[in-house]
Amino acid sequence: MNQPKIYDIAGAAGVSLATVSRVLNHPEKVKKSTREKVLRIIKEKGYKPNANARGLASRRSTTVAIVVPTVLRASISEMIQGIVDSAKNFGYSIRLFVNDEDEDQVETWREVIASSVDGILFMSDEMDDETYELIENTPVPVIFVNAISKNSNYGSVSIDNEGCAYRITKEMIDRGNKNILFIGTEHNYAINNLKEIGYRKAMEEAGLIPNTIKSSGDISKNEVQFNEYLDNNRPEVVLSARDSIAISFMNVATKRGIKVPDEMQVIGFQNTRYAELSNPKLTCVETPIYEIGNKAMANLTQLMKNEDVEPENTFIDYQVIWRESTK
Repeated sequence: MNQPKIYDIAGAAGVSLATVSRVLNHPEKVKKSTREKVLRIIKEKGYKPNANARGLASRRSTTVAIVVPTVLRASISEMIQGIVDSAKNFGYSIRLFVNDEDEDQVETWREVIASSVDGILFMSDEMDDETYELIENTPVPVIFVNAISKNSNYGSVSIDNEGCAYRITKEMIDRGNKNILFIGTEHNYAINNLKEIGYRKAMEEAGLIPNTIKSSGDISKNEVQFNEYLDNNRPEVVLSARDSIAISFMNVATKRGIKVPDEMQVIGFQNTRYAELSNPKLTCVETPIYEIGNKAMANLTQLMKNEDVEPENTFIDYQVIWRESTK
């Protein structure tokens, strides 16, 4: 029979690997009930700690998993950089897992858990119930990054997506615009759903009819969809959940002879580097993605160090960057 590993002890006790390590190396730092539970399981399983297990008490050996849906988006790559820079300050190492939205998320999550990391930063909130069940049984802290969990058991770091969408929509209404289109995403992301909620709230408060469509991240599909939409519609303002979708819509409109911003204004919700490369430059609600990644790593560190810390939703300040795509 294989010798039990520290991961087996952590899983059986429902605590993090770092907590098991503290019980072995600094038991005075672990509350009595948790310490006794871990020690009982260690005895029952006949676990014998080795040098690597003891090394987990040192922050130099702590490994954090980053789970992302893709590395191709500018926003995700910049967020990863924020995490990496913060991790270096704490002396942590990083493991990256790419969980493609069209692949089996459960299998990816099992791979993450089996890697025996000490904490997990999760960047995709489009998950099925089976994946959530796996997360609930994960013996290490999990924080959602620029994403929101369906329940309050997990902390998150993001901006107030509902509030920012409400604010920018209300601003455009106050400027005299009534026909305002919101473009969401086909994938059911909680943060984009919150943006739509904020948009709808502002429109309904003003007595205006919300107008929304859903779009994919595929530019070729977007162009067909947007052309079909513009055959019968001419919004005064277009709000898009993503910069890439906003720029794609703006390009289609420009090719059709629609002048931006004179005849149509376009706004994004990320402020990725593409916003300044577009023509005209894209007005955006800035999502400070580097800062979100940096803060998420710092919050996860607190959870890994102290089991008694309660997870919380942290909102990072944002601003509106006005550029040439609006008047």
